[in-house]
Amino acid sequence: MNHRRAALVLILSAAASLAATAASAQTYPTKSIKIVVPQPAGSGPDTLARTLADILGKSLNQSVVVENRPGANGTLAANYVISQPADGYTLFLAGVSNMSWNSHLYKTLGHQPAKDFTGVAALANTPFVTAVAPSLGVKTLPELIKMAKAEPGRISYASAGIGNSTHLATELLKARTGIQMQHVPISGAGGPTAVTSVMAGDTPVITTVPVGLVPQIKAGKLIGLAVTGDRRLAQLPDVPTFKELGIDLDIPGWYSIVARTATPSSVVARLNAEINKALETPEMKERLAGQMLTAIKSTPADVLTMTKRDSNVWGPIIERLGIAQ
Repeated sequence: MNHRRAALVLILSAAASLAATAASAQTYPTKSIKIVVPQPAGSGPDTLARTLADILGKSLNQSVVVENRPGANGTLAANYVISQPADGYTLFLAGVSNMSWNSHLYKTLGHQPAKDFTGVAALANTPFVTAVAPSLGVKTLPELIKMAKAEPGRISYASAGIGNSTHLATELLKARTGIQMQHVPISGAGGPTAVTSVMAGDTPVITTVPVGLVPQIKAGKLIGLAVTGDRRLAQLPDVPTFKELGIDLDIPGWYSIVARTATPSSVVARLNAEINKALETPEMKERLAGQMLTAIKSTPADVLTMTKRDSNVWGPIIERLGIAQ
């Protein structure tokens, strides 16, 4: 009898849980939703988040706000999100560095991305461009490689911080080409400040997302040397791909929305459906095109698949490069 009672309790408990989940799906959202962005206001990810927030606010008939918590390569924002209730009201705009690289870069991270977060939806992927200041005196990637090999360590390169994709991308370029350059992480506003440093010639090399580089390259303030991906950018038709130059430089640059693990699956499914619809709106398509991003429609499970895939690929690379903190 005791076994039967115990089994009945488990059945009733499961039924109650399912009922609560169904109820949460029907009522969600009943209050404002927050998207936490690990970059400063005005950055590319911030702009992406604000566009998404506007669209979701309309489709969910609820306020969706963006909160910026930059610092420590997204660690501050991530730890804040996992300190909040797992109810779908605090979301995290997480990039590949936050989800796949930080656990290999930092001994004391404060969380485990693949365990503490559940995927909601992927958003988009970005290519990367290597550019230099005109004052450096090179106009092609082979010329940069030749100069760097002739004077090992003299040339410096900028990044938006240790462990950032702008850091790992150039470290991988160094490893692939056998050159040495000094790393100068730029604090403050991150990417835009780093690009300013390059234009000034203080740190004359950078590998970063194209949105902040294309206007400067077209204006002659920077020189584009190479772009990742299988084809040239339409906005930079004269800049060859790394593959054209015989260099294997495949760098993931995806963004996603994640939530705390244990967020009700029905809430996650609702958000996934709304985000995938948002990616099809003219407003979002225009925003993605403006930032040279490629939309990624996905299931919640796809986000963790991407996380684990790029963690497995880049963990050994990070260890080999010796840049763990």
